Amino acid sequence: MHDGVGNRLTDTFDLEAELVDLDEREQARLVTCLAPSLGPGRARLRLHARLRSDGRVDTDWVGGDSDHPDLERWARDAITFTYLHPLRDAARDLRPGRDNRLIALLGSLAPEGDADRALIEKIAEDANEALAQVGALQSAKSRIQDRLDGLTGRGKLGQRTDLAFAEPQFARVVAALRALAGSVSPLEIGENGLGYNNLLYMAVLLSALAEETDAELRLLLVEEPEAHLHPQLQDLLMRYLENTGQDGTQVIVTSHSPNFASAARVERMTVMARPSHDGTVVARTPAEFDLSAVQLGHLRRFLDVTKSSLLFARGVILVEGIAEQLLVPALASCMGRPLSRSGVAVINIGGVAFPPFAKLFGPEKLPFHCAIVSDADPSDSTEDEASGSDPGLSPRAAALLDHTSDSVLVTLASRTLEWDLVAAGNWDACLRALASVKPRVAEALAEEHAGSADDQRADALLLKVSDVKGRFAQELVAVVEAGADVIVPEYLVDAIRWVTPDQDPEGATDSDGDG
Repeated sequence: MHDGVGNRLTDTFDLEAELVDLDEREQARLVTCLAPSLGPGRARLRLHARLRSDGRVDTDWVGGDSDHPDLERWARDAITFTYLHPLRDAARDLRPGRDNRLIALLGSLAPEGDADRALIEKIAEDANEALAQVGALQSAKSRIQDRLDGLTGRGKLGQRTDLAFAEPQFARVVAALRALAGSVSPLEIGENGLGYNNLLYMAVLLSALAEETDAELRLLLVEEPEAHLHPQLQDLLMRYLENTGQDGTQVIVTSHSPNFASAARVERMTVMARPSHDGTVVARTPAEFDLSAVQLGHLRRFLDVTKSSLLFARGVILVEGIAEQLLVPALASCMGRPLSRSGVAVINIGGVAFPPFAKLFGPEKLPFHCAIVSDADPSDSTEDEASGSDPGLSPRAAALLDHTSDSVLVTLASRTLEWDLVAAGNWDACLRALASVKPRVAEALAEEHAGSADDQRADALLLKVSDVKGRFAQELVAVVEAGADVIVPEYLVDAIRWVTPDQDPEGATDSDGDG
């Protein structure tokens, strides 16, 4: 195990499995692993590994509350696992040969003494006998033998040749089988795509795992199964693996794919994160974030491929809509703080349902900074002032401020994004963007408000872009990327600084200006 800069932290490593809801038969098998401290019907099994000075690794198995070292082989074999490494070569592992993965599957389906095993051997024997009667094959065998005799002679160095299918022994016959797959008709592995070959490989392994009936728990450990799979197949594979975990096989998957994360149930996910550049990796499980069933359901529905990228980010800005999602990265670059450099994701939640997302972040949750960017939505009613509430904030916006914490910053526009952009002094840039969407309107606004104050201009522009906010944002991004001078509204400056602390210059203060 290493820290963020590659220094070894420890020479030991423990892997622990806790088994729950064991019936009487299972408890008897795991008697040396029973752990009453965990509760009735529970067991603990731990593998302790030590790195020796010569680079080799020693391992010990212990079990139960007292770390009992004398585990019966029967107890250890109660848990079996298969590991699929990320750079697997499905074509190699499924091609004919003694390492063919089909051997384990067919061996479990046709054990020693089974009639099917004898039948397979008989078919191979009959095929070899029939093959030996073919004239062309007899001639080929004779010619090869003649030339071999000429090379080695017929003495002690001589060799006998033959041409046949696999020797009629079960293991050799099965090792010669080829796994085929194809969308129209089964194809050779070499003729198929890498993604489909990986799926075929996993199907063979899952089939073999299902036949290991002696194990109480079968583990399938899959690293980055998304390799070579297009998004739709990733989604189908994730859902299949989740269902597979219900038949005595537990599946543990590691992935960097937002497609995979969006297909999985949020309560089943664990996020591996490094809180700081040189910190230790921690594991965080959203199911333990004190989210209500309603909030978990909301996340389950809304963590689609784009939103689930927050699980892989080093910082997150949550925004209301597409306009903010398009503009915030461009404005951050204007400030000299490109979000990609800090691993920041801008997540459009498609509305104002921020609370479930805000509860994902904290020192004991996802240990990164999150900025929530929303509108103040000020009320024009005098009733708010009479009741003592802030007339500059809607009740929703005021409630949103309650989510501010050491990990979450809530920043609110004075009114809304487009209004605040003009009020900050970006009239000319906004008119150029509007001219690409509504050229006549932009020309009229330029003439009508040539001498108006910024807030009046902001009111006028907001009225004209209310029905084209997405298109206006796209054009404004183009204006910004073309090099226009842009003043970033203060509430966005605060949000961008919050999620990019690693880009703070030496000795910077809150009064330092950006952009």
